Amino acid sequence: MNRLPAALAALLLALTACTPAAEPAPSPTPAATAAPSAAPTAEPTPTPDDGELDLTTLSSTMVFAEVSAMVRSPEEYLGRTVRMQGSLMVYEANPALGIDYFYTVVIQDATACCQQGLEFVWDGGELPQAGTELLVTGTFEEYDCGGLPSYHIVAQSVEVLS
Repeated sequence: MNRLPAALAALLLALTACTPAAEPAPSPTPAATAAPSAAPTAEPTPTPDDGELDLTTLSSTMVFAEVSAMVRSPEEYLGRTVRMQGSLMVYEANPALGIDYFYTVVIQDATACCQQGLEFVWDGGELPQAGTELLVTGTFEEYDCGGLPSYHIVAQSVEVLS
């Protein structure tokens, strides 16, 4: 068995344990001697789900990102007033759902390679043909679609732009 002799172990212990500690370098700024004052109270910042979400004021990149976020996390947008602009698209629904058609406003990204749509309902009259540019304002709400939670905008106004 290889064991260090007791004298050698004591020497190693003495060399490592008895080295003088290095003095800390002086700080370039003196330590504060006064008690710190209370931190200023910050004004509460508005949460992103406050007020109207006007997608028409955002750049094409940002509006596409916001609509994508609405599709991924719709519960964060419930009850908000949404204003959006895009092309009307009409999709035939399953008759078993009690819905004839789904109406969406389709918003393109900056390069026009990708698109995202938000469904809306409107009881204010007849909608124009698909492809028409619309400005829709309404409240983002949840509804039951065949036993599954779905989301749409209940439009208060639909304006034809083209």
